[in-house]
Amino acid sequence: MMPIIHYAFILSIAWLVFKKWGAAYPRLFWISFLSRVAVGAVLGLVYLYYYSANDTWIFFNDATILAQFGWRDVEGYLKFLFFDEAPGYLLDQLINSQERSLFLIKIMSLISWLGGDTYWVSAAWFSLISFLAAWYLFSVITFHFEKSWVAAAIAFLFFPSIVFWSSGLVKETMALAGIYFVSGIFLKFRFNQKVRWFEWILALGGCWVAWNLKYYWAAMFIATLITYLLVFLLRIRIPFIKNNKIATWIVIFVLLCAGVSFSHPNFYPHRFLEVLLTNHDEFVRISKDDGLIHFYQLHASWGSVILNAPWALFSGILRPFLGEASGLMAALASVENMVIMVLLISAMARIRILKSPRLLLLSVGVYIVVLCVFLALSTPNLGTLSRYRIGFLPFLIFMISYRNPLLDYLINRFRFLQS
Repeated sequence: MMPIIHYAFILSIAWLVFKKWGAAYPRLFWISFLSRVAVGAVLGLVYLYYYSANDTWIFFNDATILAQFGWRDVEGYLKFLFFDEAPGYLLDQLINSQERSLFLIKIMSLISWLGGDTYWVSAAWFSLISFLAAWYLFSVITFHFEKSWVAAAIAFLFFPSIVFWSSGLVKETMALAGIYFVSGIFLKFRFNQKVRWFEWILALGGCWVAWNLKYYWAAMFIATLITYLLVFLLRIRIPFIKNNKIATWIVIFVLLCAGVSFSHPNFYPHRFLEVLLTNHDEFVRISKDDGLIHFYQLHASWGSVILNAPWALFSGILRPFLGEASGLMAALASVENMVIMVLLISAMARIRILKSPRLLLLSVGVYIVVLCVFLALSTPNLGTLSRYRIGFLPFLIFMISYRNPLLDYLINRFRFLQS
């Protein structure tokens, strides 16, 4: 009975959002919502029957243990949620002790605590949050960018790997939702659209969740966003900045990155490259040779990183190739990468028609490139990288899909989704 009540709540929330913000694209709204909820369940099945590791189920089991503790001791449960104070016997029962995993488990335990103590109910709630964030960003983008609904729908609502890795009980679901909310609010502020009080709360919450689950996504995202806002606001008052926006952007970005390097132990200047290389070597040790990105004499120096950066960027976006993949998931990823390659090449053919502000394009482009390079260098396993890269992939897909000549003729064919 309790799962039915949860599903009814989820459907009711979707209906209310549809009535308020989804009427312009009704079929698009419901197809996206239902498919995301379904994919959230599929992810659980894939981990259960296909992958040898079953992280998502371990997260859920830990969340259930934590929720049961909450039913017995509400005060102790709240202390653990907000202050990490917990009896030793509780921590001994949890498989996950890593800080980011515990943060996810706390979020999941709230659903179980409220009666959603089945995996599929929790997955549906996560999928709902993921969908709402994606739809929010879709709505903002289509409002401010002319004829962008096809590109925005592909990038944020339907691109297969993005939907798959952001629809279930995994860290990426909540982290990407946080980044989507912040992106939408940033665009509303940038284009002088009114931002309501609850949207500012969403922005702060989104930053907090993304930082706690995927700090390296959040750090790069926040650095590029703040850099853009500083240049955008200061250019009005300082003529030099107005005439040298790109150069100013680069200087501020470098300074902010230097500041961000002290925000997390893994970013400390003396540790950053060592952590990167340690992660790289660990993935090489546990991965099959044909599923790896092979770099040229990679070691912990900036010279080595710069030398290998172009191959990291290329591989992070376009590999595995068709014929290079082994296994069903890798084969599907290679087909997807072929689509990305075609979109990328066709986008270059008409890059001059893009009328988005150059500074905004630079900010998004730097976020994509830098995050892709460091993810590929630290995570050379192509299978794992296809999951981690969804931190930047939606923005890349939108950039290469918007006003893409190969997609222009499809707009009329897909117009039925708007009715």
